[in-house]
Amino acid sequence: MKETECSLENVTDRPWLWESFDPVRPELDAKFKTTLGRGVFGLLGKDSEWKAFLCYARTFLIPRDVKELQEHTREDGNIIIPYTVWSHEKGAGRAIINKVLSYARDVNVNIDRVVTLSPKTEMARKFHLRNNATQFRMNLKTVNFEYRV
Repeated sequence: MKETECSLENVTDRPWLWESFDPVRPELDAKFKTTLGRGVFGLLGKDSEWKAFLCYARTFLIPRDVKELQEHTREDGNIIIPYTVWSHEKGAGRAIINKVLSYARDVNVNIDRVVTLSPKTEMARKFHLRNNATQFRMNLKTVNFEYRV
């Protein structure tokens, strides 16, 4: 998948696109994912098909679990915490991460760091390490991987 053939779109206000498809954190509902300071990005292909989705929160602290994510979410947070990523096409997960990193580098959004709240799975570990993240911290049930901004 070529990143140049896709665009990153804020789809927080369009839950019908993503609310029933999250394989990572299906227990978190649309209300949780759309609370002030949280949102959802979608990766739209040139063919008008959605290739991937990424749920995130903005915080000032790096959470160790979903409870801390909920407590630390702030609309003006300077850290983006991707807490779920899924794709419908090979390479789309990497593409959406790279698009979010580009978004974070934009001086108008005031983001200093991008640190995940990932499940403690081998699949998540391989995905983030392959995409140039470094392991920041191992938690009881999650792992934080950090991407350079």
